[in-house]
Amino acid sequence: MTSILNPKSATAFQLKGSIYTLTTLELHTTDEKRLKQQLSSIISKAPQFFQQTPVVLDLDTLEDHNTEPNLINIRHLLHTSGMLLVAIRGGLEKHKTAAAHANIAWLPHQKQNKQPSAQPNNVVMINQHEANIPVEKTKPAPLKAEAKIISRPVRSGQQVYSEGDLIVLGQVSAGAELLAGGHIHVYGPLRGRALAGVNGNKTARIFCNHFEAELVSISGQYKLTGKDQKNIECHRWSKNAQIFLDDNHLHINPLS
Repeated sequence: MTSILNPKSATAFQLKGSIYTLTTLELHTTDEKRLKQQLSSIISKAPQFFQQTPVVLDLDTLEDHNTEPNLINIRHLLHTSGMLLVAIRGGLEKHKTAAAHANIAWLPHQKQNKQPSAQPNNVVMINQHEANIPVEKTKPAPLKAEAKIISRPVRSGQQVYSEGDLIVLGQVSAGAELLAGGHIHVYGPLRGRALAGVNGNKTARIFCNHFEAELVSISGQYKLTGKDQKNIECHRWSKNAQIFLDDNHLHINPLS
């Protein structure tokens, strides 16, 4: 009997490269007591938001690089808070070794990914007309990522991502998440999470007509929100708002 196999069923699995947005915890100190206190304070404001949240621990932000954090204890501390430590980023060689001993993945810092050129370029200035060399045309600037328009409501548990601006015409329910490299515009009620400038754009903004978001973030700077939160500008609750970053602080102001 001849068997006809689906190409996908011929292999047990397939490896693919993907890009994910992960929460980064920039570690400033190895004092576990201080870490526990701050984590408890943050989790108490939004206990459900951080459940099962994958976290990358950044060691390049340590105030004293000679200290060695107990990665196993920190992983346990994050786990009891609902977070999952998936990788360590940066640090020194000893931190990389410690991560390996704790069976935690290690990621190089972004600056370390850049490959230095093998040889310096020797530049000789010559007259193009004398050398009869055609003038190279200026290359056009790279195209800006197109905006993504969502005409349907974004429901709880759904995540929408846009490399450029993200425009949502309907409501964004609690438990939904919006991520954009550029601005985020929401014309219906915003009750979920909105993260703009996720690729490092600090000039990105969030605009909405009805502000009731669980969390807002610009370029990694986030603010837990809610009518009962003490750190939120409550006068904008259930009203129009724009969220922007100024001097590394989030501001929530009226649209006009």
